[in-house]
Amino acid sequence: MPHIQKLEVMHEAKCCADKLYRMLTRDAPKLPKYLPNVLESVEVIGDGEIRLGTVFVWNFFSEGGNVTKEKITAVDNKNRSITYTILEGNLMKDFRSFHFNLDITPKSGTAANGASLVKWSVKYEKANENVPDPVGILESCEYMTTEMNLHLLKQA
Repeated sequence: MPHIQKLEVMHEAKCCADKLYRMLTRDAPKLPKYLPNVLESVEVIGDGEIRLGTVFVWNFFSEGGNVTKEKITAVDNKNRSITYTILEGNLMKDFRSFHFNLDITPKSGTAANGASLVKWSVKYEKANENVPDPVGILESCEYMTTEMNLHLLKQA
């Protein structure tokens, strides 16, 4: 019987929720420009629209290389929520299934350019009990979000 586990991290971003969501979804191919030490490239397969079934290919800088292919399996652009399912890549060596979810919510009482709450969560099934929990993956998501927050604040 599969044993699905979940981890999540939440933090505050000082930039506008809509801008941050757009940067981490529709504008994801621009991320290597702002995260050159993390990402070599991000490709959106197809017409670039962010909708159910859209496929992303992420090429991360890491020892031995790391290309991850993921598909959008749930999306609510109005509420800034998106779920990706990993299709291919190094993660699939250690996990039978792996899903990312990103939710960005404007903090109540803030203006359009105000602060946001960012929640990354992962649901996964380990290939075996010796596989560690993917805490480092969430730390990487948080780092990427923090860097994009700083970039967007400089633009404001």
